[in-house]
Amino acid sequence: MTSHIPIKRLQKIIGKDRVLTRLEERVLYSYDATTFRRIPDMVVMPQSEQEVVEAIQFAREHGLSVTPRGAGTGMSGGSIPASGAMVIGCEKMNRIIRIDVDQRYALVEPGVLTGDLQERVLEHGLFYPPDPSSYMVSTLGGNVAEGAGGLRCAKYGVTKNYVLGLRVATASGDMVATGTLDSGGTMPDLTPLFVGSEGTLGYITLIMVRLIDAPDSARTMLAFFPRAGDAAAAVSAILKERLLPSVLEFLDRMTLKAITGYVPLDVPEQAEAMLLIEVDGKEDVIGEELKSVIGVCREYQGFHIEEASDTRKRDQLWSLRRSVSPSLARLASGKINEDVCVPRAELINLVEWCQAVSQDTGLLIPVYGHAADGNLHINVMYNNEDRLQGKLAYETIERILAKTLELGGTLSGEHGIGRSKRSYLSMQFDPHAIAYFRGIKHVWDPEGLFNPEIMYPSENIVENP
Repeated sequence: MTSHIPIKRLQKIIGKDRVLTRLEERVLYSYDATTFRRIPDMVVMPQSEQEVVEAIQFAREHGLSVTPRGAGTGMSGGSIPASGAMVIGCEKMNRIIRIDVDQRYALVEPGVLTGDLQERVLEHGLFYPPDPSSYMVSTLGGNVAEGAGGLRCAKYGVTKNYVLGLRVATASGDMVATGTLDSGGTMPDLTPLFVGSEGTLGYITLIMVRLIDAPDSARTMLAFFPRAGDAAAAVSAILKERLLPSVLEFLDRMTLKAITGYVPLDVPEQAEAMLLIEVDGKEDVIGEELKSVIGVCREYQGFHIEEASDTRKRDQLWSLRRSVSPSLARLASGKINEDVCVPRAELINLVEWCQAVSQDTGLLIPVYGHAADGNLHINVMYNNEDRLQGKLAYETIERILAKTLELGGTLSGEHGIGRSKRSYLSMQFDPHAIAYFRGIKHVWDPEGLFNPEIMYPSENIVENP
């Protein structure tokens, strides 16, 4: 497919070992955490901003689209290349350039792993709170492009709340600096425009993030509930009491059943849901806060309440939560993972409605997620070798999205639109809003160079992989 393109010229500029053209190399960049698959025409691994610009110019010159890619952990198909695409990966741009303790910021390249940054700043008594479940493998560049959320989002916010400035390579080959990285201060802060743009407006080459003081201590606990509605009601009551745990995770029984095969967990027979809760802050305060949280859980029928008494137990509880997504593969060969978000008051309604739909369709629909901000991961499980069941699964997803919007929610809480939800975007936004989205894309990328099949819906398109 690239026989007419002077690959050697690009290899001379970037380096032969960092311009991948063999099929066995390219196939590794053809997928993410969704079921979408497409092999790129070539993969480029720049080590510098200038090499990114060179790669973009080469792609434009030879009629290739550009797919920016982090670690490929995304759940909306945002890093799946279009036909005739150059993937530009960020693995080689993985330096933590500066950690400024006094000014409380870090300057990093896009390939830095989220967990690595968290560990490094913690050595200085600082904290980078955004905490997607894939934090040990996901990159900062991918987090910024997707507008990633995480387990600590209710108390500390999400990725967009910590990005101070960016440098972005545009389709024209120019560099744009935003926010605190715009040293001249000559333009409005465009940082929010690029956070969550899913690689459709440019390639992020440098990121400045805000840091805060690390909490003195943290305490973790779990509580089981006889009904999912009881757990959801406990979440609302905890927040109404002005208690603000750093983590407040909801897991229904179907989810618990899946993860017990990965992580040892004694689930009481009568338990239909569980809350995983963490409080953090000053040591002399969190003990009382945890006691109050436990009191609320008991008031709403919480039982078998267990506090992590040491670091080993706390790590075990965390590994339990982080194993949820991969463990669901135990339930069925096919999985559609949606990350809808509703107002907290509607959490109970959505959870109970999904349970009713599961009974109605016969499909397993595990539900878990960040209960404190209404962001639930609703998974529709099906046999991917059964065409009719697959069709039913996608019809069920559309029902779930429609119900979410009916409850005043939104299609995506943190995974993004990507390929998986772009055909549903018109359910939430009217044609005028979508036209504005396309207009912004056109201003920054008039030729449609960056991620041309991502995020922006087209007419008569069918997205089911």
